[in-house]
Amino acid sequence: MGKKLSVLAVGLAFLASPASGASVEDFYKGKTIRIVVGFAPGGATDTNARLLQKVLPKHIPGSPSIVVENKPGGGSMLAANTVYNTEAQDGSVIGAFTQDLVLQQALGAPGVRFDAAKYQWLSSTFDTAGMCAARTDSGVTRIEDVIGDRGKELVVSSFGKGGPSHIPPAVFNATLGTRFKVVTGYEGGAAQRLAVKNKEVQGFCTTFQTIMSIAADMFEGPGACCKVLIVAGSEVEDHPFLKGVPAAEKLAEKLGKSKDDLALLRATHAVNRINLPQAVAPGVPKDRVQALRRAFEKAFADPELHKAAEKMKMDLSPKSGEEVSRIVQELLSTPKPVLSRLKEVIQ
Repeated sequence: MGKKLSVLAVGLAFLASPASGASVEDFYKGKTIRIVVGFAPGGATDTNARLLQKVLPKHIPGSPSIVVENKPGGGSMLAANTVYNTEAQDGSVIGAFTQDLVLQQALGAPGVRFDAAKYQWLSSTFDTAGMCAARTDSGVTRIEDVIGDRGKELVVSSFGKGGPSHIPPAVFNATLGTRFKVVTGYEGGAAQRLAVKNKEVQGFCTTFQTIMSIAADMFEGPGACCKVLIVAGSEVEDHPFLKGVPAAEKLAEKLGKSKDDLALLRATHAVNRINLPQAVAPGVPKDRVQALRRAFEKAFADPELHKAAEKMKMDLSPKSGEEVSRIVQELLSTPKPVLSRLKEVIQ
């Protein structure tokens, strides 16, 4: 009798399993996938999700419908925690939040209730680098002009500590000996750049993707006022704005900086390699994860998506879910002394 009950229990558990023999196509047919975006409508993460919403269904087996749900809070922390802990873990919910949360977990930030290493990453949208620029009338024409005791102080605007306008200059100061003076308190990127145009400050720091998509007029054309001084990483993209501009890691080696300095530069650059990532929770069945990963790869190669991205001046350079997972693991494996130092630098 006990053996029969045991067999019956196994059978019932199998039927209750989310992957109870049904194919991926069978599961998704007639379903609706929710992309939970960690920000309000209109921002980069939301815009990216809505671009994908238009093309993803035809690339997912079963052609499910897709809706975008905005759940702002804590710089997308609320969405990341919710998708990881309380949403369905069957492949019907995709999280879209900032890549900076991975760094926040590594730094032991409060409020993190997920493990980025266990998230099943589906893709990221573009690979970029942090950078700093100066007004052409600031007297600073190259990064060497602001390095060392004899270097000039360059006042740059920022919209808050720990973000893409604050981390690059803070880390460059700590590792390369630059003399960026960061003025925080601007409401956002637009206000930050306006301060540069109005000569309230002498420069600004952000990501190269940002200047390419929404601030190119500051570097070319009749309103040009700025020049890029330095980009994070070990390589410099082939672009007119970056001609003669050094990569931070190569410059650190040239200046004879320590291994710890290089490790700090690499850790802060890692998150920008996986901009606008998407992920599903740890419990989603592997076959559905693989189907979603392949669907994202096909969506990013879809001419329809490329045409829409071009209109928005968005330079797509996606990474596969496997690549995103590797970079996340790499970042989370950063030695604790390096992370402790980084925490001090950006606070």
